[in-house]
Amino acid sequence: MKLTKKINTTMKRFIKTIKTVLLLNMISLYAVAQETQEVTKASQPPAWALDGNSYLIGFLVLILVSTIIVLYKINVKLITTISPKAFTSQRKQHTENNEDGDKAPSLLRKVYQRLMGGVPIAQEEDILLDHDYDGIKELDNNLPPWWKWGFYATIVFAFVYLIGYHVTGTGKLQLEEYNDELAMAAKAKEERMKNSAENITEDNVTMLTDAGAIEKGKEIFTKNCAACHGPDGGGMVGPNLTDAYWLHGGGIKNIFKTVTYGVPAKGMISWQSQLSPKQIQEVSSFVWSLQGTKPAAPKEQEGEKWTETAAPASADSSATTQTAK
Repeated sequence: MKLTKKINTTMKRFIKTIKTVLLLNMISLYAVAQETQEVTKASQPPAWALDGNSYLIGFLVLILVSTIIVLYKINVKLITTISPKAFTSQRKQHTENNEDGDKAPSLLRKVYQRLMGGVPIAQEEDILLDHDYDGIKELDNNLPPWWKWGFYATIVFAFVYLIGYHVTGTGKLQLEEYNDELAMAAKAKEERMKNSAENITEDNVTMLTDAGAIEKGKEIFTKNCAACHGPDGGGMVGPNLTDAYWLHGGGIKNIFKTVTYGVPAKGMISWQSQLSPKQIQEVSSFVWSLQGTKPAAPKEQEGEKWTETAAPASADSSATTQTAK
């Protein structure tokens, strides 16, 4: 009966220890994750420090080591409870070795003793309390030094963090870091859109008037479009591109959109997989420049007459209207 109660008490201590270790490590993991999010590109840490799996692995290893240590201590306790004389010969041999100076404790053993701060089994009687619970006695063990050092370190860190981030304002809080990152991203996007010619869409495309750009557009047209629209844009299978009548809307924006996405129902393929946005802008500008030219054999008019007018002040300046003739 007494042995069963001792085992139950030991297991309860083991469960409590595991819960404490889990709680402390979860708090530490959360703190590290929050600090990792505040790291800027200017001081980028190693890749492993930004990988959440690294902290998860470290956490699992710590739990494993803690479990092994606790199980080892429980095993020793159970053995000494069942057979008090089980370690008598080992203690005697250890005492003799220490007295003769033949075998000193190893470095690993010394580190373990310093971190755990436990009392040797032979000296447990010195810390045995007077409490007696139905034959179960209690040892007056101190908290392990490693736990106390970690606890003191968290107090120091919390104090420094409070002063640095909330009192003096030296460090930026998470919301400030987040807003700074958003501003940096917006600025980078603006610069990228300004400097990159590949970010052209039907919404921001403009008419190119440079002779070199028009010539490039003509080369693209001759190579890819002349088979359907004729070398001079007068139309063959495809419609006439030189008159004012358009099936899908005139103007640089509509032409760019038509070339980009195509008109599968009418047999015109999409060119966005074969031409870059810059090339589509060039060929669209060339097509729009054909307005008013006189092809050799123009195809009859198709669609509605396109009239491009300025948009009202309250509307988008790029808006256009089309009316039937």
